Amino acid sequence: MTAIPEKDAKCRKIERLIASGMGVTESCREVGISEKTLYRWRAERRKIA
Repeated sequence: MTAIPEKDAKCRKIERLIASGMGVTESCREVGISEKTLYRWRAERRKIA
């Protein structure tokens, strides 16, 4: 599987947008990924940490 460039940066940006009051769907759209992808990336980050 090919590595996604800047995956962590995109995930952190979405988390900042959500923390500032924007919804999950709107945050994902602004960054350009789907909600499903965000939740999958979050799960991967938890496994690593």
